[in-house]
Amino acid sequence: MGYGDEIMTTGFVKLAKQKYPEAQIIIGDKKSGYVYDHLIFNNNPKITKSNFIDPEKQQIWLESFPGKRPYIKSYDSKKIIWNDKFRAIKGEIYFDNNELSFAKNELLKIRNKSSKKIIFIEPSPKKNTDFKKQSDNNIGKINKRWDKNKWQELIYELKNKFVFIQNFHEQSIKYHNCNPLKSSFREACSVLNLCDGFVGWEGGLSHAAAALNKKAVVLFGGFISPKLTGYELHENIYVDIKGSPCGKRDYCNHCEKCRNIITVEEVKKRLNKIFL
Repeated sequence: MGYGDEIMTTGFVKLAKQKYPEAQIIIGDKKSGYVYDHLIFNNNPKITKSNFIDPEKQQIWLESFPGKRPYIKSYDSKKIIWNDKFRAIKGEIYFDNNELSFAKNELLKIRNKSSKKIIFIEPSPKKNTDFKKQSDNNIGKINKRWDKNKWQELIYELKNKFVFIQNFHEQSIKYHNCNPLKSSFREACSVLNLCDGFVGWEGGLSHAAAALNKKAVVLFGGFISPKLTGYELHENIYVDIKGSPCGKRDYCNHCEKCRNIITVEEVKKRLNKIFL
């Protein structure tokens, strides 16, 4: 999941700090002394990073880092077994002045042209994506993607109601009627913070949307359940058929079926619902 893991971690940091307000909250493995510093934790006053640990003060260690995630019970190269007892908690993102200025400048470019609501989208497929040939043994990303034609149809059908913005990089598919945004992940989150809503697959930006209290339509397909990594403030589209949530990390016929079940009309209906 990448950045989404760290954003979820900040939610548990928030709870730990409420319970132990005077303690240092450290992300990592206490036994080995490994401290996991990550850019998502930047500026977060509740987290003590490795170079600020005071051995004389109380320490609360949270074990959430690559290779040890609380929403995963076990995994191998082919499949993830989910921890059914896990529930995501809204995280927190603390922006610096440069990130806030970047977002303000980017949104002004759009606001000067239109007064429509601004929707940040995260279309998953990259150029030349072949679902049956690609493999991603880190997260199973190939099983959390919607067809590019469906994304374009969604944008086109709602272009008179919303302005769309997309974080764009060299491997991104360029969509018509969508504003490209070239930025880092944190900068993208700072822009999302000034948008009216989010539409995309479950992942880093869906967790950012929750942390920033943004309305969102989040596509889950059949890879993972919103009971684990979804949020009540969002419209979560989950395809609960035989095999869901599969957790497969390479190409999956079940996930392809789930992707195909999610229609443009369903996503459009959910998006219209949250902005009635």
